[in-house]
Amino acid sequence: MLDLRLHFLEADGSLAPWRERIAADIVSTAERVGGSVSASDRAAPVDVLVECRPGETIPELGMSGSCYRRGLVTVTLDPDNPNFEASLSAGELRKTLTHELHHSFRHATCGYGFRLGEVLVTEGLADAFDAEINGGDGNPWNHAITGEQWLAVVERAELELWADGYNHSAWFFGWSGQGNSLPRWAGYSIGYHLVKAYLAVNPESRPSQMTSTPAPEVIGRAWAHLKARISATG
Repeated sequence: MLDLRLHFLEADGSLAPWRERIAADIVSTAERVGGSVSASDRAAPVDVLVECRPGETIPELGMSGSCYRRGLVTVTLDPDNPNFEASLSAGELRKTLTHELHHSFRHATCGYGFRLGEVLVTEGLADAFDAEINGGDGNPWNHAITGEQWLAVVERAELELWADGYNHSAWFFGWSGQGNSLPRWAGYSIGYHLVKAYLAVNPESRPSQMTSTPAPEVIGRAWAHLKARISATG
């Protein structure tokens, strides 16, 4: 079992009515994830910070997550959001935490990444890990590119994969500015389908065992397959 250490931040609002459900989801995730990852990934404890921040979450969920280092994952909740209760009941907290834990493990090896190609793989692996642990086929942000958009967006990404700088907000959140025309969540969609293409040609692989897999390994083996799938279905 993974050693997850739960902490609440409630200066911006009380989470008291949901504490027991939150704690149960943390325990459930610790068991599921701990039973799937390597001994080295589960060796060190992780602090899980659950904070209340109205207006600071994914609007469709009423929650969001982040992870900037190995030993700390943050889950942000907004009980005032009209979608919050349904999301909590549907297991979105477990899915969010699972995604961020993969980032945590990856921080201990190859890191989150500084180039677009690296971050596409990091985010794609985290969402594929969620699917492995919790079932389903990803999240809305993994299916945010429409059929007629796919080829143009992937070809644009191909030009920027290894550039020294990239616009993270544009690629992953679709924020406008400086001529940005990328769909919202484009990076999450590309990353998820890239990892799925990798898993299709490497069926023995699992996201739970790929916390240290370098981005060039995934892109080198799967990018052409991703483009072929897009061309075949476009």
